[in-house]
Amino acid sequence: MTRKRIYLVLFVFWSLFLAEAEISLVSAQTYQSGLSREHAHGVVSRIMQRVAEKLDIHLEMQYAPFARRLLLMKSGEIDIMGGLLKRRSRQSYIYFVSPPYVKSSRKIFFVRKGEAKRIQSYGDLYGLEIGTKINSKYFPRFDQDEKLKKQPVSSVEQNFRKLLLKRIDAVIYSYRSGYTTMMKMGITDQVEPAIYYFAGKNSVYIGISKKSPLMAEKDRVEAVVKEMVDSGEMESLIKKFYDYLPKNR
Repeated sequence: MTRKRIYLVLFVFWSLFLAEAEISLVSAQTYQSGLSREHAHGVVSRIMQRVAEKLDIHLEMQYAPFARRLLLMKSGEIDIMGGLLKRRSRQSYIYFVSPPYVKSSRKIFFVRKGEAKRIQSYGDLYGLEIGTKINSKYFPRFDQDEKLKKQPVSSVEQNFRKLLLKRIDAVIYSYRSGYTTMMKMGITDQVEPAIYYFAGKNSVYIGISKKSPLMAEKDRVEAVVKEMVDSGEMESLIKKFYDYLPKNR
């Protein structure tokens, strides 16, 4: 083989090596996501990791309170995040991936053990001190009701501690995440759901920061989420995670 041919073979080999390396780098692209530290191993984390796996990307988690995570989404420091309700105030900086991965939910008013009858209707909420999370949304009537006494804090664990100290009367939170937190804190024997709760359409989305380079891949993200929802994988993943919860709600 002539020297010219050797150089040609080496050039082709090196070109193929560089192309393969470039593909590897693309497939290993890392993006930022976010969670509260109390839900570091929760269902939203599992959902986001599964979506990332199907997109062939890596996710690095930033742990921060919800209000802080929204600011990071606004600045583009977080690229993609789950557990979002679509609100007009958020649509200027978040692209909500369709379809939602949860279409309905239950918002529970957790009270101290023995006080379930204290809240039997929405009207019973008036006059009570209700623990919420900063910048979190629950359901439209509650979110827009300025006559209610809401005490926002950065985490639901803070709210449960305040409830047990009798500094508030109730904590509003989703059924599944609320029970998960209670079990983690070891307080399921001290707290229970009130009789009244909200159940209805309350779609939950994955969102992409409009300042993120991942916006260029939004169609691919939507295709993955849609496939997971349509195939039942998303519902199966969520149900499997919460198999241990009481079945009376």
